Amino acid sequence: MAADSGTRIGNYKYNTNQLITRLMQSATTSNYFLSINIPLPVKTYIEQKKRIGIDQNFKERINLSCINASLPGSSFATHDVKSDFMGVSEKMAYRRMYDEQMSVSMIVDPEYRTLHFFEGWMDYIAGKEINDRGNNETYKNFRNGFRMNYPDGPGGYKTESVIELYKFEKDISTRQSIKYTMVEGYPISMNPMEISYGATDLLKLTVNFTFVRYVTDPYSTIATTNDGLALNFNDSQGRIFNTSQNAA
Repeated sequence: MAADSGTRIGNYKYNTNQLITRLMQSATTSNYFLSINIPLPVKTYIEQKKRIGIDQNFKERINLSCINASLPGSSFATHDVKSDFMGVSEKMAYRRMYDEQMSVSMIVDPEYRTLHFFEGWMDYIAGKEINDRGNNETYKNFRNGFRMNYPDGPGGYKTESVIELYKFEKDISTRQSIKYTMVEGYPISMNPMEISYGATDLLKLTVNFTFVRYVTDPYSTIATTNDGLALNFNDSQGRIFNTSQNAA
């Protein structure tokens, strides 16, 4: 069978420019922007109980301090079909299965507002100091219990797009990137943080989010600048973020 026009079969020699075009221009791991969205009732609770203002600067601090994140994966649930063709066993997909969690690691700021932010979110989920459920001193009593908040509704702790992750490249000629949206999620756990005497290191917080599913979309940059990469992204709440600080 003759090869289609433009198809090369066999061994060929490539010059340096051809190799660069085909192999060297690949996606990298270090250029991304992550936006964490919080429900309004949780925001109000954190501002009141943790005494920190969740303004635009603080949200950008949370989003830009992310030093590590894991892109979620998915698979198909299948069942075996063995009777359609003699001697043939097939697997038929009937449901797409999504990863249950996504981990995000970030640097804690010197005022520990990042830590208060996520502790406050989890306090709200647990129903701590909500209405008549006791104050902070009450919860220091080991006999005290928790009555969890409801996840949905006006006072819910889940948000429709809990995480929006934009993966792009430093090369400003690459106009299309990919956007991951984690649907209906919230922080389910925080990893322990080790502190010790010895060599000083940055304090890092890892938060694990659970979500229903993720959705990917092709995403084109809105604008670029001449002083390096500077991409503007709109998140689900209508905020515009400039990612030039994250493209080192």
